Amino acid sequence: MSRGFSRMMKGIAKRVLIATLFLAVISVPAAVAKASSDKADARILIDVSGSMKKNDPKNLRRPALRLLVGLLSSETRAGVWTFGQYVNMQIPLGQVDKAWKQKARKSSKSIGSPGQFTNIEDALKRATEDWSGPPGPYRRSVILLTDGMVDISKDKKKNAASKQRILKKILPRLKQHQVTVHTIALSKNADHELMRELASQTGGWYEQTETADQLQKVFLRIFEKVGKPDSVPLKDNKFTIDPSITEATLLIFHKPGAKPTEVIPPQAESFNAENAPANVSWHRDEGYDMLTISDPKSGEWKIRAETDPDNRVMVVTDLKMVTTDLPNRIIHGSSLDYQVSFTDHGKTISKQEFLQRVNIAATRSDILGDSEPRPLEDDGRVPDAKAGDGYFTMTFGGETLNSGVGELVINARGATFNREQRTTYQVVPPVEMNLLPREDGKSVDLQLSADAKLIEPGSLQVEAWLEDPSGNELPLSLKSSSADGGAVGVIDLMGFSGSRKVTLKAQARTLDGTVVNYIDSPAEVEGMKPLEPEPVPPTPEPVSEPEPAPVADPVPEPEPEPEEESGWLGAAIWFGVINLLLIVIGGGVFWWIRRSNQNNQISLVEESPAASAEAEQEKTE
Repeated sequence: MSRGFSRMMKGIAKRVLIATLFLAVISVPAAVAKASSDKADARILIDVSGSMKKNDPKNLRRPALRLLVGLLSSETRAGVWTFGQYVNMQIPLGQVDKAWKQKARKSSKSIGSPGQFTNIEDALKRATEDWSGPPGPYRRSVILLTDGMVDISKDKKKNAASKQRILKKILPRLKQHQVTVHTIALSKNADHELMRELASQTGGWYEQTETADQLQKVFLRIFEKVGKPDSVPLKDNKFTIDPSITEATLLIFHKPGAKPTEVIPPQAESFNAENAPANVSWHRDEGYDMLTISDPKSGEWKIRAETDPDNRVMVVTDLKMVTTDLPNRIIHGSSLDYQVSFTDHGKTISKQEFLQRVNIAATRSDILGDSEPRPLEDDGRVPDAKAGDGYFTMTFGGETLNSGVGELVINARGATFNREQRTTYQVVPPVEMNLLPREDGKSVDLQLSADAKLIEPGSLQVEAWLEDPSGNELPLSLKSSSADGGAVGVIDLMGFSGSRKVTLKAQARTLDGTVVNYIDSPAEVEGMKPLEPEPVPPTPEPVSEPEPAPVADPVPEPEPEPEEESGWLGAAIWFGVINLLLIVIGGGVFWWIRRSNQNNQISLVEESPAASAEAEQEKTE
């Protein structure tokens, strides 16, 4: 950090960060009730039993362990133990410095699968036997990787007794000394019940992976829980280094056959593993590159490599972002207050000139994708306790969370710096549901029970119904189950057809008395009721005709008269008749006219005496 910034920070009062965690989300409130110390004490236990030849044939435990070793900060104490029939201290417990890392990387090459048994009990005892009393400045963590069951003998009774000693003696001791146990099951055949119990009872993280190919990224997630590193955002293979950063560690995953990774400093030539400058320590391994840069130059850096969401840029700096510890298991429907603050040389920053220029946002990623960024505020409004005190607050959880694994990303941006922190969590329902089909296949038994590690016994109140795609609901009748405080019911598959969601609505109290509300549709059932055919209109019955009444002698029907000719012949006859009438009438008219003319001529002649005499003469002649 620059001298000017250090002078600005002088006189800031020391504050103690008090986390307001939701205590009941795991069974050990003390493990998460406050923000963690910067320092870690990590004990790493690696299974080397013979079954690992099948589950890790390529010995990918070696590069995964080297990745974890390389990420551990110099403020960490760590040791590595391997176990099969016997337990060996593979890498002695010590402060993680350059010499320790070199020794650890060299020793990791001898990890194999020579063991005859899987002595988890002795591994836990040997690795933690020096822990006693309160943890002091170190967070105590155990990372346990195994692919099998508790196996110390061919006698099954001895194996069962060893497991009981782990649960009844070792586990209570670890809880008493505030040890967090993270477990990794590298096989379907591992003792998942034991692995879950060790993790849940101590507030640790449990993960099952089917193949050793995923070990490196599993170790990365667990390291982020153990080491809580300071990071800067990496987007599109670009990141920014500010003057307060004294060291940067880049973790870059690559696929087989990928081009060599290159790094481009601000306003400078690029370099790779072959020509890295003196202040760069470059380690190239199977599946990843890890390089640590001392006194990195301020400004924007670039990486030439394939982008990967698990790539990281972790930094060593006096300007730290401090967050409350997010529980590994969160009850679906519960919520907690989540806080972020900043420290300079271990002192909480409360200077307004600094705080007013800081913007903090939280993004949630889960099976449904990324959420919209949510701001954290220091404004004194609920849930923030006091305005301007340097503690930025938000409420995390509630019904908006989705069941399953998610990741919370906190991004802080100030006038001269960027910081980022990632935390993986698991959302678990307060109600466990089991659907048990009956032998006749026509109905299903519904069993609902509360998680006794999370929920107060007898506090569960639950409703259930079936919901079709249209949103229609069919309530289910439930009866209380005195055995576990849950409920039971029966789903009649013959009562409906098609797919229906089994929807639950529950209310319960956590172990600290907080009420949680939960609603979800965790399963579907298929109805078997036959579809009713569409109604067909009934066919009318035939009406019988009455029998005719008897008659005497039948009357003969008259012979039909011949039909008159029609058509052109009839028209011709009528045409002839009409023409004949016209001729007759015309002839008469002609005769009448002619006669009239004759009479007219006689009267005219008579007016001339000469003409009359002449006419008279003609008549006599």
